[in-house]
Amino acid sequence: MRRELFKYLISLGISCLIVFGLYLATTSLAIKAGWVLPANYNEQLIKQGQHVIQAAAWINEDMLPSGSKYVVLSKQDRAPLYGNMDDTEIKLASQIVNGQSPAYYGQKVYTLIERKNDYCILQSDLRPQFSSPYLRAHLPNYELTGIILLIVTISVVSFTITTIFANRFRNSLKALTRITNHIQNQDLDFTEKKSGIQEFDDVAQSLIEMRDALKQSLENQWKTEKTKQEQIAALAHDIKIPVTIIKGNAELLSLSEQDEEQQMYTNYILGAGEKIEQHVRMLILMSKTESRLTLSKEEVPLSEWIEEVLSNTRAYAGCKDISIQQQIECSEAIVYLDPQLLHRALMNIIANALDHTPEGASMELEIHCKCQQLSIIITDRGPGFTAEALEKATELFYRGDKSRTTSGHYGMGLTFAEYVIKLHRGTLQLQNDLITGGGRVTVSLPVEFNGDHAKTG
Repeated sequence: MRRELFKYLISLGISCLIVFGLYLATTSLAIKAGWVLPANYNEQLIKQGQHVIQAAAWINEDMLPSGSKYVVLSKQDRAPLYGNMDDTEIKLASQIVNGQSPAYYGQKVYTLIERKNDYCILQSDLRPQFSSPYLRAHLPNYELTGIILLIVTISVVSFTITTIFANRFRNSLKALTRITNHIQNQDLDFTEKKSGIQEFDDVAQSLIEMRDALKQSLENQWKTEKTKQEQIAALAHDIKIPVTIIKGNAELLSLSEQDEEQQMYTNYILGAGEKIEQHVRMLILMSKTESRLTLSKEEVPLSEWIEEVLSNTRAYAGCKDISIQQQIECSEAIVYLDPQLLHRALMNIIANALDHTPEGASMELEIHCKCQQLSIIITDRGPGFTAEALEKATELFYRGDKSRTTSGHYGMGLTFAEYVIKLHRGTLQLQNDLITGGGRVTVSLPVEFNGDHAKTG
């Protein structure tokens, strides 16, 4: 930064010196070319025509250089006889005659010409001037014009040099911004050139080192997740074999003659085997990566799909004394989605709500379809979600809310449901109902109607 500051100051100083040198060179060339008259030009003309003034009976302005003034004083009492000077200038002219004032006063020169009966004092400017009468009439004197042009030129040059250096700093800062954006977006395979400014390069190097550490951490995390998924999948497949054997033998036992107690135990075995198979299927689904578990969208009549969801909901409620209150506000329409995967995800949520709704209570199911948005709201009458559950309920195997995991659920249903809903570009929101205090799950899905999937699918 110090080096760049010195470069800026040196560049600015050299540029100003060059501009000032060009100004002097231009003035010199203009004088040589006759475009500009030197500062003592009128003084030289007066000296050259001095004999004419001395011999003239009467002096007038036509005998003097352009812009000059004069006054004629009496030799006896120094009284002004005639001329075009004002009172102050006449007083100064009298002092010059008496030898009390120098001939040069400011940027004016006074020339004393002694005549036979009087004194003639001529005043002329001691500054460069345009040779063109037109320029002298319409522009300030050459000196002032040159100073104005010099200031403007120096200002333009200073602004240009400052802009050049500022752009360099800005580009260096943009490089840092690009690096942070890459890291924020987890785009970790990028390269950046050095800016040449040590402080910025040090910060960039620190960010790149952080990028490398983050990349290594993500790769290790990905390998760990992949290994865990493979182990879960392998375990699930290994469990399927003994479970199939147990169910097969239990089904064979159920076909044989059994007393009432034996039949009851056999049914317990069959029911437990069915639940284990459900959990194994869920484990296999959850062990699949996003690239393997993909959507298979198709055109689905919305009313038929909703009716299937309601039918399965009533079937799952079974013999429980739970009423299903439904509010369906959807028109007849064809939507574009994965019916099987979304149905399975939604039934996981509904099953969880039914399991936590006490006997004699009701579960509410609302389905709204408006402005290409499908909203499904499931509200139970259970104890609701704890604060921890509202934050972590969709995490795999989460069972922190013991009150909501007493019916054989092992923290996979909501995880799978959220995953499928996200594949549909939707959202899943967990909250507690303000009126009943029970759990409330809201699913929002963008849906495409009547061929709209050709545009956005």
